[in-house]
Amino acid sequence: MYPPSTARTRPDAIAYVMAGSGERITYAELDRRSNRLARFWQSRGVGPGDSVVLVMENSLAWPVAVAAGMRSGLYVTPVNWHLKPTELAALIQEDRPAAIVTSTALADRVVAAVDDSVDGSGRDQTVIVCADGPADGCVALADALAGQLSEPLERELLGARVLYSGGTTGRPKRFAQPLLGVHPADAPRRHSGLVDELGVGADSVLLSPAPNYHAAPFTFQLITLAAGGTVVCMEKFDAAGAMRAITEYGVTHSQWVPTMLIRLLNLPDRETIALSPRHRVAFTSGAPCPPHVKEAIFEWWGPVLHEYYGASEGYGHTYISPTDARSHPGSVGRPLGTARVHITDSAGADVDPGVEGTVCFEAAGGPDRPADAARPVLKQMGDIGYLDDDGFLYLVGRRGFMIISGGVNIYPEEIESALLAHPAVSDVAVVGVPDAEFGESVKAVVEVRPGASVSEDDLIAHAREHLAHFKAPRSVEFTTDLPRLPTGKLDKRRLVDRFATPGADAGRSSGSSATQGDPTMPTDPSQQGERV
Repeated sequence: MYPPSTARTRPDAIAYVMAGSGERITYAELDRRSNRLARFWQSRGVGPGDSVVLVMENSLAWPVAVAAGMRSGLYVTPVNWHLKPTELAALIQEDRPAAIVTSTALADRVVAAVDDSVDGSGRDQTVIVCADGPADGCVALADALAGQLSEPLERELLGARVLYSGGTTGRPKRFAQPLLGVHPADAPRRHSGLVDELGVGADSVLLSPAPNYHAAPFTFQLITLAAGGTVVCMEKFDAAGAMRAITEYGVTHSQWVPTMLIRLLNLPDRETIALSPRHRVAFTSGAPCPPHVKEAIFEWWGPVLHEYYGASEGYGHTYISPTDARSHPGSVGRPLGTARVHITDSAGADVDPGVEGTVCFEAAGGPDRPADAARPVLKQMGDIGYLDDDGFLYLVGRRGFMIISGGVNIYPEEIESALLAHPAVSDVAVVGVPDAEFGESVKAVVEVRPGASVSEDDLIAHAREHLAHFKAPRSVEFTTDLPRLPTGKLDKRRLVDRFATPGADAGRSSGSSATQGDPTMPTDPSQQGERV
């Protein structure tokens, strides 16, 4: 993503537009504003190899901040802005940013998180820019840009992405792409095989309906802007609004998670919605798209829905076209480019087609695959699946008990810890239960202390007070005998069998179902977390 590449030949071309407000920025203005922000950071001692953290809602300031970081040799680190100060502080402590970009609505939380993550001597070392106005402890973006030159830095260097992705340990993993030490104009193509399959180019208009901090929107916005296309960014996902945006802005490409597609299919008047003939490619990722959902989209939109699967860390991708999706329903495709997929047993040995095992990508080269390696270096994300005789990959579940809700990852251990802090809770376990819209939703199973009294609503409110809302349970059930192993650890297999299996009779008492459909729950499914 290097704005001058397009600004020189098409300065008035629209780079980025907000779907709801219609606010937009041309490539020429994106070039000027990102130069000024890069120069402001440089004046405050922020330079190559430093990190800039983005903690803000989807807005027109987003591409400016990303472009400034990507042409300054910075590590550009988007994080989930729904995190509480303590959660955010842990990420800031690990990333140690020299700069942060946020908004007036989030500034207090960000300043508190910075204060919690550093000692007194480090507070002034983080430059916090507020994108939409002044705020205590921050520099307003307009003030930061004022008086700065619009020309590029004397020495521009390509920045790198940093993503906090899901893992199996219960804590997000920081993954930083390497700084290549090259000029931004010489940046290598990102995911070239996938981009070629999807046909992203200078004439592309990408609808990006998810929060920008997720890996897939972040990546494909960069890809579209690098190609000279236009990004149409939704302030917040809304099914009807997404369909309007496709028509209003002449969208050619759109990106979804399966939960969004389900919400589109559930629009009450969708048969009357006019379809844009320009909309030629839709693609989904984040969680396997159920075959019946994909087929319903085909019947509505035509054969335009593609799917890919991979990891934020870039181990590799699989891809399936609309045609192959119909001949191999339920598959997430075959490996792209040099990627190779292995299905391994508990000893790490490859298994035969049709046999389930751990899904692994073979490292194609670089530090993860030394030239003299005796055997392939395999990387895996905790997924269980199998390959068919044609080499198509099918996912059947997760190793461990991480919950995937709305295409993103939620860790039971973190929620259990928060609920155990409630004075009425004696013991607790969290599981994912089937959900027709989100794939899974979060359920807490609770033992109450003798003599104590607590309601389902009380515990959900307690969780929301201490965690981002997307992590809070949507339902609570009460029991008197949570299954535990002799070691004292929860017997998660028995727990899932008893409390997460539809129709299972566990002899437990159910809590109130008042939180189902609670209007205060996040309406944006992508707020609930992520897999690429």
